[in-house]
Amino acid sequence: MDTLSDYIRWMGDFPISTTGFLDVDALVLCALSYIDLSPVFADGGEGRRVRDCAEMIEHDDLRVMITGGDKGYPELLACAAASKRFGELRMDGYVDIFRPDPPLQFSAVCFHDDEDFSFLAYRGTDNSIAGWKEDFMISFTRTEAQEMALRYAEEHIVPGRRWYVGGQSKGSNLALYAGCLMSWEKWNAIERVFLLDGPGFCPEVMDPNLIRRIDAKATQIVPTFCVVGKLFAPEVRDTRIIRSSNSGFLQHALISWGVDHGKLALAPAHEPESLLANEAMGSWIADISQDDRVVFVNELFDVLAAGGAETLDEIRLGGREGIEAILRRLGESSEITKRTLSDLPKYAVKAGLDKLLGRLGAEREKAIAD
Repeated sequence: MDTLSDYIRWMGDFPISTTGFLDVDALVLCALSYIDLSPVFADGGEGRRVRDCAEMIEHDDLRVMITGGDKGYPELLACAAASKRFGELRMDGYVDIFRPDPPLQFSAVCFHDDEDFSFLAYRGTDNSIAGWKEDFMISFTRTEAQEMALRYAEEHIVPGRRWYVGGQSKGSNLALYAGCLMSWEKWNAIERVFLLDGPGFCPEVMDPNLIRRIDAKATQIVPTFCVVGKLFAPEVRDTRIIRSSNSGFLQHALISWGVDHGKLALAPAHEPESLLANEAMGSWIADISQDDRVVFVNELFDVLAAGGAETLDEIRLGGREGIEAILRRLGESSEITKRTLSDLPKYAVKAGLDKLLGRLGAEREKAIAD
């Protein structure tokens, strides 16, 4: 099974204008959106090309805004920058906004060829605690990032070009939100929306029937072990299951998704363990009331930040003092939060996931260590 970098090497000499836009191209561009492009746009200039990112690699300015490190992304960027297919694409509209309180994490960028093709990519969740808190907030409210995604689409999508929109994880939810609510003038300019393993709409917050509007133009891609993409699962007819080089929950990493002779490396079905995980998570969320979700999410992330950490990696590296601070704050939390956290293992055991979760936790630690 090939990687996304292998795909670029395979197709790199062929501009999108000569082959048309292919499904794997959406994965590549959404993966590139995880790279901090601020050094490329440091002087405020627009119209930079992907090939200009090569300097970021040469000067070691590359930062990947994603949990779990940058494994695979430097190679992907180097291949893309050196290719005709992606290197010649112009980039503009780059925004990267972060605020810890109230939580906001939003980033997007547009890619254009010199003909009539354009792709709007929303970045998924970064490594920040605030970014992850905002993700959890979709279970009880519309978020500021969702509203920013809608405004961004309205401002940047210009009729007269063939527009594609996409994102992975949180970025998928932002693409979904913008697609369902943007003006008809902008929507009519869009050829396809790519929803890559991201959550849908909480039914208590937004009407899931809104997705019917975009269904005819939507392609949803999820890995064989899918959890994030099954949360408030978007009902999209064109849903494909893709193979990954990772196992378990780590299949959520877009960089691990496979390619087969230039096409998506598709699988016939989800892994049985994935279905058990979906059952456990769905039951757990269903048993938490809307009001209790607000309390739980606010207190959970206050607990995680108790040791002074601002990112998930800082929590992991915080040592004994950080863990002790988290445990102290957890002890001071409400009964709602304590009960909600204590109920998760119960649902996992009920679904037969206790052994699976232990194995996957060990796999994640090994992957981080590597």
